[in-house]
Amino acid sequence: MANTANNRVVPVASIEKQAWKLEAPKHRRRSIIREFALNTSTHGLPGMARSESKHNCIFWTLSFFIFAAIMIYFVTQSITNYFQYPTQTSVSIFVERSQVFPAVTFCNYAPARYDLLIEPFLNYTNSINATNTNDTTTFTVKQAILLRQFLQ
Repeated sequence: MANTANNRVVPVASIEKQAWKLEAPKHRRRSIIREFALNTSTHGLPGMARSESKHNCIFWTLSFFIFAAIMIYFVTQSITNYFQYPTQTSVSIFVERSQVFPAVTFCNYAPARYDLLIEPFLNYTNSINATNTNDTTTFTVKQAILLRQFLQ
Protein backbone atom coordinates (compact mmCIF):
# COMPACT_ATOMS: atom_id res chain seq x y z
CA MET A 1 0.00 0.00 0.00
CA ALA A 2 2.90 2.31 0.63
CA ASN A 3 3.92 2.07 -2.99
CA THR A 4 0.50 3.07 -4.25
CA ALA A 5 0.46 6.18 -2.08
CA ASN A 6 3.80 7.34 -3.43
CA ASN A 7 2.64 6.79 -6.98
CA ARG A 8 -0.21 9.23 -6.55
CA VAL A 9 2.03 12.15 -5.56
CA VAL A 10 2.99 14.06 -8.64
CA PRO A 11 5.34 17.04 -8.35
CA VAL A 12 3.73 20.04 -10.01
CA ALA A 13 6.71 22.36 -9.96
CA SER A 14 10.17 22.20 -8.59
CA ILE A 15 10.52 23.99 -5.24
CA GLU A 16 13.76 25.81 -4.61
CA LYS A 17 15.38 26.29 -1.20
CA GLN A 18 15.01 30.07 -1.35
CA ALA A 19 11.23 29.80 -1.73
CA TRP A 20 10.98 28.11 1.64
CA LYS A 21 12.61 31.03 3.43
CA LEU A 22 10.06 33.41 4.83
CA GLU A 23 10.71 36.96 3.87
CA ALA A 24 10.30 39.49 6.65
CA PRO A 25 7.99 42.26 5.60
CA LYS A 26 9.97 45.33 4.68
CA HIS A 27 8.93 48.30 6.73
CA ARG A 28 9.78 51.76 5.76
CA ARG A 29 11.23 54.08 8.35
CA ARG A 30 8.11 56.29 8.35
CA SER A 31 5.75 53.39 9.14
CA ILE A 32 8.00 52.17 11.97
CA ILE A 33 8.06 55.64 13.55
CA ARG A 34 4.28 55.99 13.12
CA GLU A 35 3.64 52.61 14.76
CA PHE A 36 5.93 53.55 17.65
CA ALA A 37 4.16 56.89 18.07
CA LEU A 38 0.75 55.21 18.14
CA ASN A 39 1.77 52.63 20.76
CA THR A 40 3.97 54.70 23.07
CA SER A 41 2.83 55.96 26.46
CA THR A 42 4.50 59.33 25.94
CA HIS A 43 1.91 62.10 25.92
CA GLY A 44 1.47 63.91 22.63
CA LEU A 45 3.08 61.42 20.27
CA PRO A 46 -0.08 59.33 19.74
CA GLY A 47 -1.97 62.55 19.02
CA MET A 48 0.53 63.44 16.31
CA ALA A 49 0.35 59.97 14.78
CA ARG A 50 -3.45 59.83 14.84
CA SER A 51 -4.02 63.28 13.38
CA GLU A 52 -5.51 63.27 9.91
CA SER A 53 -5.49 67.00 9.22
CA LYS A 54 -2.47 69.29 9.02
CA HIS A 55 -3.91 71.66 11.64
CA ASN A 56 -4.35 68.86 14.14
CA CYS A 57 -0.83 67.56 13.47
CA ILE A 58 0.64 71.06 13.90
CA PHE A 59 -1.27 71.52 17.18
CA TRP A 60 0.00 68.24 18.63
CA THR A 61 3.54 68.86 17.40
CA LEU A 62 3.67 72.37 18.88
CA SER A 63 2.12 71.18 22.15
CA PHE A 64 4.59 68.32 22.42
CA PHE A 65 7.67 70.45 21.77
CA ILE A 66 6.53 73.36 23.97
CA PHE A 67 5.90 71.12 26.96
CA ALA A 68 9.06 69.11 26.29
CA ALA A 69 11.00 72.39 26.36
CA ILE A 70 9.32 73.41 29.63
CA MET A 71 10.18 70.02 31.11
CA ILE A 72 13.80 70.30 29.98
CA TYR A 73 14.01 73.80 31.48
CA PHE A 74 12.76 72.65 34.90
CA VAL A 75 14.96 69.55 34.91
CA THR A 76 18.07 71.60 34.08
CA GLN A 77 17.14 74.18 36.74
CA SER A 78 16.80 71.42 39.31
CA ILE A 79 20.13 69.87 38.34
CA THR A 80 21.98 73.21 38.44
CA ASN A 81 20.43 74.05 41.83
CA TYR A 82 21.52 70.66 43.12
CA PHE A 83 25.12 71.11 42.00
CA GLN A 84 25.37 74.61 43.47
CA TYR A 85 25.13 73.01 46.93
CA PRO A 86 23.29 75.89 48.59
CA THR A 87 23.71 76.05 52.37
CA GLN A 88 22.18 78.29 54.97
CA THR A 89 24.63 79.31 57.65
CA SER A 90 22.63 81.88 59.58
CA VAL A 91 19.40 81.10 61.36
CA SER A 92 17.07 83.86 62.49
CA ILE A 93 14.11 83.37 64.77
CA PHE A 94 11.30 85.86 64.56
CA VAL A 95 8.69 85.75 67.32
CA GLU A 96 5.57 87.38 65.99
CA ARG A 97 3.52 86.95 69.15
CA SER A 98 3.94 85.00 72.32
CA GLN A 99 2.30 81.64 72.51
CA VAL A 100 -0.09 81.14 75.39
CA PHE A 101 0.24 77.69 76.89
CA PRO A 102 -2.10 76.45 79.61
CA ALA A 103 -0.70 76.11 83.11
CA VAL A 104 -2.66 72.91 83.72
CA THR A 105 -3.51 70.18 81.28
CA PHE A 106 -6.04 67.43 81.77
CA CYS A 107 -5.17 63.98 80.55
CA ASN A 108 -7.72 61.22 80.83
CA TYR A 109 -5.62 58.34 82.12
CA ALA A 110 -8.40 57.21 84.43
CA PRO A 111 -9.42 53.57 84.10
CA ALA A 112 -13.06 54.48 84.85
CA ARG A 113 -15.43 55.65 82.16
CA TYR A 114 -17.45 58.79 82.89
CA ASP A 115 -20.66 57.49 81.34
CA LEU A 116 -20.56 54.35 83.53
CA LEU A 117 -19.54 56.22 86.68
CA ILE A 118 -21.83 59.26 86.72
CA GLU A 119 -25.21 57.55 87.33
CA PRO A 120 -24.14 55.47 90.36
CA PHE A 121 -22.29 58.53 91.68
CA LEU A 122 -25.39 60.73 91.37
CA ASN A 123 -27.45 58.04 93.11
CA TYR A 124 -24.86 58.04 95.91
CA THR A 125 -24.88 61.84 96.31
CA ASN A 126 -28.68 61.96 96.21
CA SER A 127 -28.93 59.15 98.79
CA ILE A 128 -26.78 61.04 101.31
CA ASN A 129 -28.64 64.28 100.47
CA ALA A 130 -25.41 65.97 99.41
CA THR A 131 -26.83 67.10 96.08
CA ASN A 132 -30.24 66.86 94.56
CA THR A 133 -29.61 66.76 90.84
CA ASN A 134 -29.95 64.47 87.86
CA ASP A 135 -27.74 66.63 85.63
CA THR A 136 -24.97 64.48 84.13
CA THR A 137 -23.40 67.25 82.06
CA THR A 138 -22.02 69.51 84.80
CA PHE A 139 -19.75 68.57 87.67
CA THR A 140 -19.72 70.89 90.69
CA VAL A 141 -16.94 71.45 93.22
CA LYS A 142 -19.02 69.79 95.93
CA GLN A 143 -19.44 66.70 93.74
CA ALA A 144 -15.68 66.62 93.12
CA ILE A 145 -15.04 66.50 96.89
CA LEU A 146 -17.60 63.70 97.33
CA LEU A 147 -16.12 61.69 94.47
CA ARG A 148 -13.14 60.59 96.60
CA GLN A 149 -15.50 59.23 99.27
CA PHE A 150 -17.54 57.45 96.60
CA LEU A 151 -14.48 55.74 95.08
CA GLN A 152 -13.17 54.48 98.48
